[in-house]
Amino acid sequence: MAVFQSLLLLVMLSAVANFASAAGGCSSITFSSNRVYSACSDLPQLSSSLHWSYDAASGNLSLAFVAPPPNPDGWVAWAVNPTAQGMIGCQALIAFRQPDGKMGVKTYNIIGYGPVSEGPIAFQTSGLEAEYVDGAIRMYGKLKLPQGTTTVNQVWQVGATVANGVPQKHDFKPENLESKGTVDLVKEATAVSPALGMASSSTRNKNFRSPNSIMRMHMRMPKPALPQAPVTWL
Repeated sequence: MAVFQSLLLLVMLSAVANFASAAGGCSSITFSSNRVYSACSDLPQLSSSLHWSYDAASGNLSLAFVAPPPNPDGWVAWAVNPTAQGMIGCQALIAFRQPDGKMGVKTYNIIGYGPVSEGPIAFQTSGLEAEYVDGAIRMYGKLKLPQGTTTVNQVWQVGATVANGVPQKHDFKPENLESKGTVDLVKEATAVSPALGMASSSTRNKNFRSPNSIMRMHMRMPKPALPQAPVTWL
């Protein structure tokens, strides 16, 4: 009887611990300047989360991306890829400490592998800001997506070093290589590619989809004209 009671207690404690862990996800983050978002998702790699509010009719996306860089002088990135899954083609926002010592966000059109160069991206941006809080960089911004967009390919990343104002290459660990997926901005659910596993979401609707349905959803996003500047990735 005592053994049974001990096992029952362990099960109950484990359940409480799991619940507490889940409750401490993206929905527990409070942002500065009274920023509030209608949905959020704990991403499956790099201890990161995406927070957003979106109006499909206008294509206005307001977002916050939160991730801990490998060290305080590192960088974090979040991107939309309008043409494919993966790094090439990404329209990226990268946040890091600027040469003046302040946190800032720059835009990058990723068309290849190698050192990155700041440049315009396919989407109109505004409100680009960043801050360093409790070991993580919080990156804020607004994107103007094509009207009617519902699902986008997303890529996120972190790196340890910035040299002369230029983010340097990231690690090539599995969690770095697998930090990509899709996000349904309207239905407030996140689906990731089969190699990534399932991403947790604090939103109301958790419609995770099969690979075939994900491929169909990619076709819903109109492809904007991409900048032709010779910009490369990490």
